[in-house]
Amino acid sequence: MGRQRKPENAWLPQYVERYKNGYRVNRRGHPTCHLASIDASRSDVWRAYERWQADQVQKTFTVADLIDNYFSSPQYTKELKPSTQQDYERYSKKIRASFGEMDPNQITSPVVQMFMDARGAKYPTAANRERTFLGILMNWGKARGFVSIEDPTDAVRPFKEGPGGRYVEDWEYEAFWHWLGSHGHTMHQCAMEIAYLCAARHQDVIALTRADIQEDGLLVYQQKTGKKQLKLWTARLREAVDKALATNTQARIQSAHILRSRTGRAFTRTGFNSVWQREQREALKAGALQQRFRFHDLKIKAASDFEGDVQQFTGHKTRSMAERYNRTPDRVVTLDRAQPPGRGK
Repeated sequence: MGRQRKPENAWLPQYVERYKNGYRVNRRGHPTCHLASIDASRSDVWRAYERWQADQVQKTFTVADLIDNYFSSPQYTKELKPSTQQDYERYSKKIRASFGEMDPNQITSPVVQMFMDARGAKYPTAANRERTFLGILMNWGKARGFVSIEDPTDAVRPFKEGPGGRYVEDWEYEAFWHWLGSHGHTMHQCAMEIAYLCAARHQDVIALTRADIQEDGLLVYQQKTGKKQLKLWTARLREAVDKALATNTQARIQSAHILRSRTGRAFTRTGFNSVWQREQREALKAGALQQRFRFHDLKIKAASDFEGDVQQFTGHKTRSMAERYNRTPDRVVTLDRAQPPGRGK
């Protein structure tokens, strides 16, 4: 128990004492802090003390802070592709909403499992991606001293996922290709053709530039795998590229990209997708389509329609991954065996 104060000092806040230069905080284990001059009023001393108290309350480091630090780090800004950054930003929104105000060290495996159960009941694929992002975040934070616990996502199993996407029938492809043309979206028509004929991903198609037009074919750089493929010319591929180059040439700004927006600039991922999604909805409403399909489904169609080495065609690192895109049923010889004796016709 501390010493009893003199009656004239009874009004002073806790840990505050009077000294020759005024008033100061003198708390064991803390540095001495001058608050106010000797002629300060009682209210001035109390206000100064409250400011000192506020400074002592350290802000709790939260998951939201961890996300902000990660997004400003070179591991995010310099080492990740723009498409991956956009994905991580999308995943972070749900993580912020669910864990943002928590101390990272309070996130246990049961807490992550509760999140997965709730989120995965309706959106299992999204839950899996968000779980992966949370694990990346926690491991990044642990390596830099922001987090002291082991990754709580390790003990939580992701939901099983099917191959995803679907095969686009020929009539669907043609119907939507004509729909886009009739609504002034020639660049999206050309993008469809290039993606299908080259089994190329969305981000790789819109990234193509005039420098990728080679004498023997179209040079496609796969951002996901880092692999480059020279897709040899066919009449149909050459026509799609030439059509894109001849379209929208009146725009004042002309990007070097093969596929360009109405302003002449390169398409952004969101800008391209917004047109695609809107026209899919409108085509469905008008009866031109019976079911929507993703742009990425064009790669599934390409892998399924291709006759030859699918792995080499798609550029996948493993044959098993390439076969995930091939939705064509295997043609298997049936058992041809004579009927047993005595069986009637």
